[in-house]
Amino acid sequence: MLKKTIKNILPSSIKKVYLFYKYKPIINYYNSNNEKNVLVSYIVPPFKSKAPNYRHTNYIEAIKIAETFRDLGFNVDIYNYNFERTIDYSKYSVVFGFGDPFVGSFYNRDHDIVTIYYGTGMHICWQNHNSLSRIKEVYYKKKKWLPESGRIVEKAWSIQTSIVDAIITLGNDEVLKSYRMFFDGDIYNIPVTYYNIIDVKKVESFIVNKDYSEAKYNFIWFGSSGLIHKGLDLVLEYFHQHPNLHLHVCGPIDNEPRFKNLYYRELYESPNIHTHGFVNLKSELFLSLMRKSLFAIFPSCSEGESGSVVNLMAQGMIPIVTKNAGIKIKDFGYLIPSIDIDSIDETINKVLYENENDLMAKSYKCFKNTRRTHSIESYSCQLKSALEDILEGCII
Repeated sequence: MLKKTIKNILPSSIKKVYLFYKYKPIINYYNSNNEKNVLVSYIVPPFKSKAPNYRHTNYIEAIKIAETFRDLGFNVDIYNYNFERTIDYSKYSVVFGFGDPFVGSFYNRDHDIVTIYYGTGMHICWQNHNSLSRIKEVYYKKKKWLPESGRIVEKAWSIQTSIVDAIITLGNDEVLKSYRMFFDGDIYNIPVTYYNIIDVKKVESFIVNKDYSEAKYNFIWFGSSGLIHKGLDLVLEYFHQHPNLHLHVCGPIDNEPRFKNLYYRELYESPNIHTHGFVNLKSELFLSLMRKSLFAIFPSCSEGESGSVVNLMAQGMIPIVTKNAGIKIKDFGYLIPSIDIDSIDETINKVLYENENDLMAKSYKCFKNTRRTHSIESYSCQLKSALEDILEGCII
């Protein structure tokens, strides 16, 4: 009886201790002795990780945010965005990020604090509306509610996008528009970054030596959780109906078992749909997909600037995206005009009729432009410029 009780209690206790230390705030990360202090309300794990993490670019972006504030003369405290305990804000001249520690600064302050919201996605109200609309759409088709396959943020934290001093966003004009509905102050836009894993010469070799008569029929859906939100259902339905085209599905399918069951036929019984699950950017499988494929297809209903797509673009994958995916397609990508099967069909038919030499040129231009525009150096430079402008205007 005692052993059974211990077994039932111990795992939960260990988990709580683990999570406490994993997300425990880090005070004065650089052990500096500056006059000014900043609270960064974002994600803590990157600052405690000893090994590189290639699951999401927010890991390297978080480090750069802290480094930039350090270089601007701040002692840097790091809080996880969902930290709900009491915080003493008396020492802070700036609060940056989003979430509970960020919003808490409006309720517990006795002096002026510069607040800078960091928008990694579209406005939460916009995102929730779009995500729920897609969930409803799938229900009408399949008679199943799958809210877990959306990206629904239960806490709107409306203060953080309405009465702050400034907003920094990632993405295209559609992202900016989602914030303009609620905020009339200064909004700065900077590029999301990518993981510089594959050597430039190797990618150039992929692009030059690729058989475009075959590659033009190979598409990749590369995404994370929220499979309906990110349009995987539509992509699966379309490619299931077009067996002459190949779709490579790269994402955490097993994490959404009800979606997996609902689309099992498309995912696992369609000869032209290859479901790989989560794919590590450093794996041989990823390299193989970059060699054989040409397009990154992503009909998402709401993103900041999809890091998964940008990482593919950095390898020469031509983006086929909705405007809500947050990607600036420029003159080498393709826009899916609406989030539906007919629009996907219209866009794919267009790319299939493109001259193969033109497709190679677009792939190369996509690769070069993405590597330049979305480098971590470009991200850092534009972030620092935005912060300097905001802080100068606020005169702290």
